[in-house]
Amino acid sequence: MISKKILLLFLIFYSFSAISQVKISIHVDQATDSVYYLTRYYGDKFQLVDTTFTDNEWITFEGDTNHPAGIYLLVDSKKNRLMEFLLEEDQQFEIYSAQAENGNQLRCEGSIMTDFFFEQMHQTNLIYSRIQEQAKTEDSRPKIDSLLNELKAIKSEIIEQYPDSLLSKILLAMNEPEVPATLKQDQKAAYYYYKNHFWDDIDLSDDRLLRTPLIYNKLDQYFEQLVPQVSDSIAMEIDSLIEQTNGNKKVRDYLIWHFTDQYQNPKIMGLDKVFIHMADTYFSQLEITNTSESVREKILSRADQIRNLTLGSPAPNLWLVDTTDSFRTFKDITTDYLVLFFWDHECGVCKKELKVLQELYHASDSLFEVFAISANADFPAWKNYIREHKLDWVNVNGMKSMTDDFHDLYDIYGTPVIYVLDSKRNIIAKRIKAEQISLVIAHDQKIK
Repeated sequence: MISKKILLLFLIFYSFSAISQVKISIHVDQATDSVYYLTRYYGDKFQLVDTTFTDNEWITFEGDTNHPAGIYLLVDSKKNRLMEFLLEEDQQFEIYSAQAENGNQLRCEGSIMTDFFFEQMHQTNLIYSRIQEQAKTEDSRPKIDSLLNELKAIKSEIIEQYPDSLLSKILLAMNEPEVPATLKQDQKAAYYYYKNHFWDDIDLSDDRLLRTPLIYNKLDQYFEQLVPQVSDSIAMEIDSLIEQTNGNKKVRDYLIWHFTDQYQNPKIMGLDKVFIHMADTYFSQLEITNTSESVREKILSRADQIRNLTLGSPAPNLWLVDTTDSFRTFKDITTDYLVLFFWDHECGVCKKELKVLQELYHASDSLFEVFAISANADFPAWKNYIREHKLDWVNVNGMKSMTDDFHDLYDIYGTPVIYVLDSKRNIIAKRIKAEQISLVIAHDQKIK
């Protein structure tokens, strides 16, 4: 039988262990919804953290386990973002909307860093509002510089007092490199200084920054505005950033997945080489978060599929049957340029591209031949379409082949698809519109 003393100790221990580690209470004048969500940033996305129900002036989220530090959001049932706040180690606090002399201001009781976050936002908004007013007046530069220095002093005080806090890491990451006055007149030197110092104040070894929008925004700014859109340059910059994570696997794997997703189907032709680099350098060698063996194999397989289709690579050979049931290869065609046109006579978009392609083909200054590959197995209908529309280039059907399946060889998962080959039958353009063919050829002639 349990003694009263042991039972009392058990009850005391249980009462302490049952106390919530997390209790975030947010005061509202009047709750307009019955359901609210606690979410947080993760790169450019949002993660659902908790759900609560309320019909009064307090919205409260409770839990037994602390949440990882980051910027969190209060969201209503209609997915409206009502509030952002910083969450660090102190996770039992109340948030109020206070009336100040200079407007409404959020404040926090129970977490110093959360309150500093609100104060920092408030002061920043006030100063930028004053800067906008000063910008309307003459000789405003000295006053604007004074206001910016005031804002910098507010940030510096927090960073100096709490150097390891997430708030300090956020404030540092928001800094922009200051180009020295001696370099500002030299545009090239200013660019290189700005680029070389872009990541100086961003701690890529701190995974707390993943739960803010900062890293994603900085990546977007850096790679869109500062890095030359050349595959080798991009791959080099990616490797450099991953090294800066200093072994933090969470940030490292976030970066690996971010760039893999971005360059699997790049917006700029030719940058799929970056995806191949990610597969070869990371997925083939490392254990990466959220990567099962099947996912890893798909990424490596995809890289192998497009490896032979990168710009500058020899176009894979095709031996396909023509309208006379004879096998033809484009290797026998001797024109300076060759267009591979993958199409289907039942495809509406193909017909539109076909019309443009015919006009270019019959132009007096045309420098290319067309090797048109049908993806439709209805041979009689295909031949009839060719006759009716007088398609007088080389017509073949991909459904009868002496070489590997053209779908796999040329990564054809839909039609139409256009590849442009040079005189050596290397790929100089792919997946372009017919109207772009002349521009591609003109560019290739210019660089040769």
